[in-house]
Amino acid sequence: MTVNSVPAAGVDVDVGVDRLAMHAFSQPKIDPQQFIQLCLSLARRHCDSSMLAHVMVLMISVKNACQSGWFTEKDTEELSNLANEISSSFCSTLDFKTEPSSSLTIISTIMSRFYPRLKMGQIICFLEAKPGFGAFVNDFQITKNTNLSKGEKARLFVAQIDNLETSLCLITPPQVNFLLNGTAVGKRNIELMDLGPQLPTPVSQMLKFGMNLLQAVGQFNGNYIIAVAYMSEISTSVEATLPDYEQPPVSSVDPDSEIIEGPSRISLNCPISFRRFKTPVKGNSCKHLQCFDFENYVDINSRRPSWRSL
Repeated sequence: MTVNSVPAAGVDVDVGVDRLAMHAFSQPKIDPQQFIQLCLSLARRHCDSSMLAHVMVLMISVKNACQSGWFTEKDTEELSNLANEISSSFCSTLDFKTEPSSSLTIISTIMSRFYPRLKMGQIICFLEAKPGFGAFVNDFQITKNTNLSKGEKARLFVAQIDNLETSLCLITPPQVNFLLNGTAVGKRNIELMDLGPQLPTPVSQMLKFGMNLLQAVGQFNGNYIIAVAYMSEISTSVEATLPDYEQPPVSSVDPDSEIIEGPSRISLNCPISFRRFKTPVKGNSCKHLQCFDFENYVDINSRRPSWRSL
């Protein structure tokens, strides 16, 4: 591929971005050679980190054009290599996992324990982040012939894997921004952050056919797995998820104790919905006699996954 050199006093970065956007979105006929020159000129200029992120999004569009057959095989190879080069310069490290195979068991445990009414299907993008500052980028493709089950939608899944015993693992790292195609994901960015446990965030409207870009940038306070995956809502089966309640062993009673336990009154209405029980349950460590209804408990935690016993 023959590319003319760009003078040092050529157009600045903002003008380059505008010209590239004009070629990509405005003109019905694009001159491939001029398009390549603009991409190379823009990619090789020095720019700050915020501009570099936008350049990376543009380069993802270039990779999409390469896969769509816009350029010759030689040009496609050079442009793809350039996009990968820009990606590596934006990442703080290239030593991170982008394949979910080793984390599938952990993901399955989190889904069944904290998201019983969501079923995870195909994982289309995956990142694994370690503690400390990190800037992670992974691009992924969505084709028009993607076979989705009924009701499946793309969601962003974020979980800390250091301790899966409580719903604290579902809290987004507070100093990390998550972006899809250059746009911050709602309630998962520093400017607008949900500080409690979160459900996987619906992101279908942020994706497009072709190449897409997932970015996670900031200070990670633990080991995290991050995935964009198709998920669908399902109903829960009481019989399949609930073990029989076992009465905890009674501690020995001090014969000199003056405490006498008398009769207790228990309501047959759930304290969540105030309706009659269908399936009364309570936490394994609960010492009180009052129960709550299983379906109501799952329903309220399916909207806000705190999973605290009542």
